[in-house]
Amino acid sequence: MLKIGIVGISGRMGHVLWDCCLGMDSLKVVCGIDRNTDGVPVGCNVEVVENVNDLKTVPDVFVDFTRPDCSLEVLNFAKEHHISYVLGTTGFSETQKAKIKEASRLIPVVFAANFSVGINILLSLIKKTAEIMQDADIEIVEAHHRYKVDAPSGTALAMGEAAAAGRNVNLNDVMVAGRNGVTGERQYGTIGFSSIRGGDIVGMHNVMFCCDGERVELNHVASSRATFARGALRAAAWLEGRKPGLYTMNDVLSLQKD
Repeated sequence: MLKIGIVGISGRMGHVLWDCCLGMDSLKVVCGIDRNTDGVPVGCNVEVVENVNDLKTVPDVFVDFTRPDCSLEVLNFAKEHHISYVLGTTGFSETQKAKIKEASRLIPVVFAANFSVGINILLSLIKKTAEIMQDADIEIVEAHHRYKVDAPSGTALAMGEAAAAGRNVNLNDVMVAGRNGVTGERQYGTIGFSSIRGGDIVGMHNVMFCCDGERVELNHVASSRATFARGALRAAAWLEGRKPGLYTMNDVLSLQKD
């Protein structure tokens, strides 16, 4: 039985991960980490600590959907104790991403902007569509709940990366986000981003390929966080016995990278 440690067990995703694990024969939650130890899921009877260094129960794999500072702290602990890692946190800087890559030289890490199976299939379609529709203007619209702190979302950026890869360009060179005021005409070849924050929206992403006379749209709507939790737990099971390395959901789902 695979032993799971939930980072941020008192948070929204932490509760969903706990619920998804209940009744599963192949894995079991054995510990949790959260600064709010009073907010653990109802019925949670495992060790929960505020500081990862106080943890006495060591899991086989951590599953983490928290924030960059917390994730890097726990990742460092995982590296020292040879614990696999499923990382769904977004908003990392390039310097922080380098630390994740460094840790993956010692432990296996699945790092993904989104653990939904549907999203990861969609990323492949976005890349192919961008490659074929070379003249299309690409716009990415994403919507999330009022509590999300980063924008554009990590998933939207992953979609932008997929589109840029299809065009054989660097996303940072063509990205336009947060238009406001007199911006002038749209520059050819750019990829636009728009972010919506409100209510309890779990996740909505729409990629538009706009040409004169026609438009192709690729959409994904998540109605439950369990979608992401199930994908993350699938990744956790997939990591068992893997060599150190930085993996993606493409690897987990055996999707083509090219």
